[in-house]
Amino acid sequence: MQLEELLDFLNNSQFLNQIENSKVPNINLYMDQVLSFMNENLEHYKQNPKDKILTKSMINNYVKNELIPKPENKKYFPQHIISLIYIFYLKQILSLEDVKTIMNQYEKDNFKNESISNLYQAFLLSEQNEVTKLEKDLEELAKNLYDKFQDFDEDEIIFLFIMLLSSRANTYKSIIEKLTNHLSNDKNTNSK
Repeated sequence: MQLEELLDFLNNSQFLNQIENSKVPNINLYMDQVLSFMNENLEHYKQNPKDKILTKSMINNYVKNELIPKPENKKYFPQHIISLIYIFYLKQILSLEDVKTIMNQYEKDNFKNESISNLYQAFLLSEQNEVTKLEKDLEELAKNLYDKFQDFDEDEIIFLFIMLLSSRANTYKSIIEKLTNHLSNDKNTNSK
C-alpha cells in the first residue's frame, strides 16, 4: 500500500462515524426493532458481512448480568439504545465485568432521566473533535513513517504503522482499565 492509498483509507472516516442522538428512536422498541436499529447503524464496524453487531442472546445476557436495566413490557427505551451503543464500544476492548462496572456507574444516576441523552450528546460532540485530531495525527504518522523509513518496502511500513497503532491502543486500554478499577474501588468503598 502506497502512502496515497493509506491516506485515502484514513481519510475515509466512515469507520469513525457515531450514531447521532437524533437517530436514536424516541419511542420504545421491541427486541427485533432494537436489533435492526443497532445492526443497521453499526454495520460499518463489521469485519465480515455475515457478522452481527448485536444478537438477541447478547441483549438478554446484558440484562441478566445487569449491564442494562430490564425492559418494561418487553419494550426497550431510548435509554436502552444509548446504553447498548456504549456497551458496543466498550466491549471491543474491555472485559464484560469492566463494562458492567462502567455501565452501572453511568446508569445509576442517569438511566431514568434526560441526562442520559445529554451525556450521549456531550460524548458525540467531544468525539467529533477527537476524530478531527485523530485523522490529522494518523496522516502525520503515516507520512513520517514513509519519509523516515524509505529503505523499507510498503508492507514493512504498514507493519510499523499497525504496530504503532497497536501500541497506542494498548496504552489507551491500560488507562481505561485503571480508571475502571478506580470506579470499582469507589463503588466498593461507597457500599461499605
